[in-house]
Amino acid sequence: MIERLLGWRYEDRVANACIGAERADLVLAGCAISRCDQTAPFPCERLRVADRGLREGMLVQMMREDGVLGGPGASGALT
Repeated sequence: MIERLLGWRYEDRVANACIGAERADLVLAGCAISRCDQTAPFPCERLRVADRGLREGMLVQMMREDGVLGGPGASGALT
């Protein structure tokens, strides 16, 4: 499936009911993460996929780059 998605244009990913417009730009990043998991040196019987973790990580990185959020281990609530 990863190889198939790599050949699709953005519009093709949007048109796919399982992907849609909300995830069309993130699905390839998820595929890259999945590919890394497949080659990891430990056995994995199951894999759960959630797009929220990827978006949250991207948001946290952007907030840190903008100086809105401290580095790792920083305390304080997001406002």
